[in-house]
Amino acid sequence: MPFYTPASSTYETHRDVLISSIESSVLGSYTLDADYVTATTLADGKDYKIVFEGQVLAMNPANGQAVPNYTSYGFGELGVLYNAMNTDNEDPVATVILDGWVNEGVCTDNGVFGTVLAATKTALTTVQFVDRTTL
Repeated sequence: MPFYTPASSTYETHRDVLISSIESSVLGSYTLDADYVTATTLADGKDYKIVFEGQVLAMNPANGQAVPNYTSYGFGELGVLYNAMNTDNEDPVATVILDGWVNEGVCTDNGVFGTVLAATKTALTTVQFVDRTTL
């Protein structure tokens, strides 16, 4: 099993099913604020502060860092996390999909895996969320 596989198989995704074509996408680098990441129990039984690929990210205007998107934060949406990031010991620099075709079925938005809120889709006009069968 990959290192970032949770105890359940809910998040067992790979980048090749997240994005249709890396060559036709626009990516950016943003610091991921570990203070906004909650711990997840992985297959090894330990808790890690992991943000999984496909997580919709928002921008914290107070510090310019990316955070997992929750409507309760009131932050503007930024993009979709390209690869899983461990934030246990640092605020890592994350690769974010800013423009491209993304498989909605492997995304997490507002804490829910497999769906993206309508408001998020409206805000992220350069990211096209599609069903995997259409990619």
